[in-house]
Amino acid sequence: MANLSLREAVKHFEVSRPTLQKALKSGKVSGGQDGQGHWQVDRAELARVYRPRPAGVANAEGAGVVKLATQNRALPGKDEGELSALKAELAQERVLRAAAEALADERARHIDDLRRLLPPPDAKPRRWWPFLKR
Repeated sequence: MANLSLREAVKHFEVSRPTLQKALKSGKVSGGQDGQGHWQVDRAELARVYRPRPAGVANAEGAGVVKLATQNRALPGKDEGELSALKAELAQERVLRAAAEALADERARHIDDLRRLLPPPDAKPRRWWPFLKR
Protein backbone atom coordinates (compact mmCIF):
# COMPACT_ATOMS: atom_id res chain seq x y z
CA MET A 1 0.00 0.00 0.00
CA ALA A 2 1.09 3.57 -0.60
CA ASN A 3 2.50 5.67 2.18
CA LEU A 4 0.71 8.85 3.18
CA SER A 5 2.11 12.16 4.32
CA LEU A 6 0.77 13.70 7.53
CA ARG A 7 -1.44 16.05 5.55
CA GLU A 8 -2.99 13.19 3.57
CA ALA A 9 -3.38 11.08 6.71
CA VAL A 10 -5.30 13.88 8.44
CA LYS A 11 -7.60 14.15 5.41
CA HIS A 12 -8.32 10.42 5.21
CA PHE A 13 -8.48 9.43 8.90
CA GLU A 14 -10.25 10.83 11.94
CA VAL A 15 -7.15 12.28 13.60
CA SER A 16 -5.62 15.72 14.01
CA ARG A 17 -2.11 16.60 12.94
CA PRO A 18 -0.73 17.14 16.50
CA THR A 19 -2.26 13.86 17.68
CA LEU A 20 -0.72 12.00 14.76
CA GLN A 21 2.68 13.60 15.36
CA LYS A 22 2.58 12.57 19.04
CA ALA A 23 1.58 9.02 18.08
CA LEU A 24 4.49 8.80 15.63
CA LYS A 25 7.01 10.14 18.14
CA SER A 26 5.78 7.86 20.94
CA GLY A 27 5.71 4.78 18.70
CA LYS A 28 1.95 4.19 18.86
CA VAL A 29 1.94 4.45 15.07
CA SER A 30 4.96 3.35 13.08
CA GLY A 31 6.19 5.48 10.23
CA GLY A 32 9.36 6.84 8.74
CA GLN A 33 10.82 10.16 7.76
CA ASP A 34 12.04 10.86 4.27
CA GLY A 35 15.25 12.76 3.43
CA GLN A 36 13.57 16.12 4.09
CA GLY A 37 12.28 15.13 7.53
CA HIS A 38 8.64 14.66 6.45
CA TRP A 39 6.77 11.73 7.96
CA GLN A 40 5.48 8.94 5.74
CA VAL A 41 2.96 6.51 7.24
CA ASP A 42 1.53 3.36 5.75
CA ARG A 43 -2.24 3.49 5.18
CA ALA A 44 -2.72 0.07 6.82
CA GLU A 45 -0.86 1.25 9.92
CA LEU A 46 -3.18 4.24 10.24
CA ALA A 47 -6.24 2.05 9.72
CA ARG A 48 -5.00 -0.16 12.57
CA VAL A 49 -5.18 2.75 15.04
CA TYR A 50 -7.63 5.31 13.62
CA ARG A 51 -10.96 5.15 11.83
CA PRO A 52 -11.14 6.32 8.22
CA ARG A 53 -13.24 9.40 7.54
CA PRO A 54 -16.49 8.97 5.62
CA ALA A 55 -16.05 9.15 1.86
CA GLY A 56 -17.79 12.53 1.55
CA VAL A 57 -15.43 14.14 4.05
CA ALA A 58 -12.22 12.67 2.61
CA ASN A 59 -13.06 13.73 -0.93
CA ALA A 60 -14.49 17.15 -0.06
CA GLU A 61 -12.71 20.12 -1.57
CA GLY A 62 -13.04 22.53 1.40
CA ALA A 63 -12.56 21.95 5.10
CA GLY A 64 -15.72 20.77 6.82
CA VAL A 65 -17.65 20.27 3.58
CA VAL A 66 -19.71 17.11 3.54
CA LYS A 67 -21.41 16.04 0.36
CA LEU A 68 -24.53 14.03 1.04
CA ALA A 69 -25.70 11.51 -1.51
CA THR A 70 -29.35 11.96 -0.66
CA GLN A 71 -31.33 14.87 0.63
CA ASN A 72 -34.84 14.01 1.80
CA ARG A 73 -35.28 11.42 -0.92
CA ALA A 74 -36.37 7.83 -0.62
CA LEU A 75 -33.34 5.57 -0.53
CA PRO A 76 -33.34 2.86 -3.18
CA GLY A 77 -33.56 -0.65 -1.78
CA LYS A 78 -35.11 0.41 1.55
CA ASP A 79 -38.60 -0.87 2.07
CA GLU A 80 -41.35 0.80 4.00
CA GLY A 81 -41.44 -1.97 6.60
CA GLU A 82 -37.89 -1.23 7.70
CA LEU A 83 -38.68 2.49 7.83
CA SER A 84 -41.78 1.96 9.98
CA ALA A 85 -39.80 -0.35 12.31
CA LEU A 86 -37.16 2.34 12.76
CA LYS A 87 -39.85 4.96 13.46
CA ALA A 88 -41.41 2.69 16.10
CA GLU A 89 -38.00 2.13 17.70
CA LEU A 90 -37.40 5.89 17.78
CA ALA A 91 -40.77 6.48 19.42
CA GLN A 92 -39.99 3.83 22.05
CA GLU A 93 -36.60 5.46 22.77
CA ARG A 94 -38.32 8.82 23.24
CA VAL A 95 -40.74 7.30 25.75
CA LEU A 96 -37.86 5.71 27.67
CA ARG A 97 -35.95 8.98 27.68
CA ALA A 98 -38.97 10.87 29.04
CA ALA A 99 -39.34 8.26 31.79
CA ALA A 100 -35.66 8.54 32.69
CA GLU A 101 -35.88 12.33 32.86
CA ALA A 102 -38.96 12.10 35.11
CA LEU A 103 -37.11 9.68 37.41
CA ALA A 104 -34.09 12.01 37.55
CA ASP A 105 -36.33 14.96 38.47
CA GLU A 106 -38.03 12.93 41.20
CA ARG A 107 -34.65 11.91 42.65
CA ALA A 108 -33.42 15.51 42.57
CA ARG A 109 -36.51 16.61 44.54
CA HIS A 110 -35.94 13.80 47.03
CA ILE A 111 -32.32 14.84 47.52
CA ASP A 112 -33.41 18.43 48.12
CA ASP A 113 -35.91 17.25 50.75
CA LEU A 114 -33.21 15.23 52.49
CA ARG A 115 -30.85 18.21 52.51
CA ARG A 116 -33.52 20.30 54.25
CA LEU A 117 -33.76 17.65 56.99
CA LEU A 118 -30.05 17.88 57.78
CA PRO A 119 -29.15 20.05 60.76
CA PRO A 120 -27.45 23.35 59.96
CA PRO A 121 -23.68 23.39 60.29
CA ASP A 122 -22.33 24.68 63.58
CA ALA A 123 -21.10 28.25 63.60
CA LYS A 124 -18.23 27.30 65.91
CA PRO A 125 -16.09 24.27 65.04
CA ARG A 126 -16.16 21.44 67.54
CA ARG A 127 -13.05 20.53 69.46
CA TRP A 128 -11.60 17.18 68.71
CA TRP A 129 -10.11 16.73 72.14
CA PRO A 130 -12.20 18.09 75.02
CA PHE A 131 -9.22 18.38 77.37
CA LEU A 132 -7.39 20.79 75.04
CA LYS A 133 -8.16 24.43 75.64
CA ARG A 134 -8.21 26.99 72.94
